[in-house]
Amino acid sequence: MASILKKEKAYSYLFWSSLFIEIGHRFAQVASFALVFQLTGSGFALGILLSLQVLPTILLAPISGMLADRFHKIKLMSWSAWARAPFALLPLVAISAGDVRWLFVSTFLTAIGNAFYRPVRFAAIPDLVQRKSLLHVNGMEQHLIGYTLVLGSLIGGILAFWIGTNVLFVLNAVCLLIAAAVLKPILSIKTREQQPIPTVRLPLLQTIKWFVGIRVLQVFFIMMLLMPLANGIDNIVMNMIALDEFERGELGVGFMYAALGLGFVLSSKVTIYLKKNYLIIGVIMIALEGVGHLLLSQSVFFLQALIVAASITFVGGISTICFDTVLMKILPPSKRGVISGTLSMVQTSAMGLAMVAGGFLSEWFTAFQMAFVIGFVYIGFALFFFQLVRRLQIKASMRELREVEKQERDIKEN
Repeated sequence: MASILKKEKAYSYLFWSSLFIEIGHRFAQVASFALVFQLTGSGFALGILLSLQVLPTILLAPISGMLADRFHKIKLMSWSAWARAPFALLPLVAISAGDVRWLFVSTFLTAIGNAFYRPVRFAAIPDLVQRKSLLHVNGMEQHLIGYTLVLGSLIGGILAFWIGTNVLFVLNAVCLLIAAAVLKPILSIKTREQQPIPTVRLPLLQTIKWFVGIRVLQVFFIMMLLMPLANGIDNIVMNMIALDEFERGELGVGFMYAALGLGFVLSSKVTIYLKKNYLIIGVIMIALEGVGHLLLSQSVFFLQALIVAASITFVGGISTICFDTVLMKILPPSKRGVISGTLSMVQTSAMGLAMVAGGFLSEWFTAFQMAFVIGFVYIGFALFFFQLVRRLQIKASMRELREVEKQERDIKEN
């Protein structure tokens, strides 16, 4: 970890900034889940809360992707952090008034900043690091997810249990302000999109035509559409296992997310063993996620559920490392923002629908029953994805993507 951060200095600032943002987010997440359950006692309300976290991304992710291709990415991320801080304090009103609607408003408004932040950050990483470091950097991204889940969720759960949820919302706002300040040393760095490149864009219909016509983008589009359908219900399942099945309250939610984070941290350790066949490895890991959910559905003790949950994110983290590395390597710089934003929109749209559905299903089925079904869904997806990627020719798709850039240059010259 230390070596890659030392080697990629610009990325290290982005890493530490994101660490504060994500830890604050986990503080707020633990507090929000506990608060909504305290005020409503409803799994459906939890589904609404989770869907509000992703709804702005559905609407704004493509816009943020286009902004990433046209404006300074680091400044966009800094501004989004500053803007979110005041709205992060709105849940304090929900606590004092006993009205869950203020929590919903806060969740939605802060999610708007998130909708701009995440696609821009994804597009910025290949501009800040060397191409040969992308695999290791994506391993660090799983470190980031894992550390924030462990530190943010575990510490958040303990603080909520001993002090109360209100302090977590304040800490979230503070973390956002610190994150914006940490980015200051790299605000002056010019990424490729801010350097002189052709700015002409193909017409919308022509852009859609080449997007759906390139095989590798088709495959990623299908993955981003289908996987969140299972991931979204996962969010409901993991929370309900802690809150309902084992009745561990906010402390249980903290331990559950800490276990999930531990799995992500461990997944980053295997990057040194990943040399090739990233897509095939990623698909195999999805199948193993399914097996993990089948085992999770048979949990008898809370500790057992935590261990299985960590195993699920371990293999899930490996699949994410593989897929993100391939995507970062193949996307041309001039299209990286808009494509990542579009894929993020697709992914988040599916996840939002799944969260609402998961919240509704939780009123009729137990978390263990849903975990059992989701296990088979993951395995089915893996079999389908394997058929897609085994015939995929990455180099041919990369040539098609480069041809798109050439068309834009020709339009510019003419």
